[in-house]
Amino acid sequence: MKDNRTRAAVELYRAAGARTVDLTSRPSRESANRLYRRAGFSRRDSLVYRRTLSTTTPPTLG
Repeated sequence: MKDNRTRAAVELYRAAGARTVDLTSRPSRESANRLYRRAGFSRRDSLVYRRTLSTTTPPTLG
C-alpha cells in the first residue's frame, strides 16, 4: 500500500514537470529506506543541517 502511494506521488511530480524528487530519511527507519529503494530512489551522499532557532536571543555572526 505505501509503495503504491510513493509511486503515485512520484508520478504526480513527474506530471507537474519535476525533474527530480529528493527525500530525507534517518538510517534507523529501515523499512522506509527499503521502500524508497524499491520505488527507484538511490542513496545520495549529502549532509543535512538544521538549526533550532531561539525566540529570545538572536545569533551573533563573526
